[in-house]
Amino acid sequence: MNTHEEQALVLAAQRGDEQAFGELYDAYVDRIYRYIYYRVSTPEIAQDLTSEVFLRMVEGLPGYQYRELPLLAWLYRIAHARIVDHYRRSRRRANDEDIEALNLGTETDLDGAMMTRYHQQEVRNALSLLTDEQQQVIVLRFIEGHSLQKTADLLGKTIGAVKVMQHRALQSLNRVLAQRGVVYE
Repeated sequence: MNTHEEQALVLAAQRGDEQAFGELYDAYVDRIYRYIYYRVSTPEIAQDLTSEVFLRMVEGLPGYQYRELPLLAWLYRIAHARIVDHYRRSRRRANDEDIEALNLGTETDLDGAMMTRYHQQEVRNALSLLTDEQQQVIVLRFIEGHSLQKTADLLGKTIGAVKVMQHRALQSLNRVLAQRGVVYE
């Protein structure tokens, strides 16, 4: 969605146009969900937090003003705040699964599927050890697939600052994963 389309939809949504809000929701819900999902432990929590983001969007939209940043940047900031609130509430409780409740199925490559899930969880755990800004850069660049310029715009930083944060974040991730015995070749 280009800037002019987005601004027109925001203005219409501010005037109460439900269809305009629906179009904004459809345009950004998947991105916000992915952003949140890679920072929390379960799809259910990610869905709940995504709902909270869009509820906050509805509540805050009347006062929203375009400031040379896309609406998505505002939504990422709301999502980040919801993630921080979630971890404050949960005090980073461990997410233990009941082994009896696991549905293992009869896949041919059960070990491969389990190892993939294990590696994904280890990456999520390692990601949670990074600073908030480093987490945002990793998610925006590698999970959302944004360019350096788009990431810089969304974070209100220069491209150089994003490159430095990305480099440091990747070094930290690599170090933490190596310490945990997770090595990618």
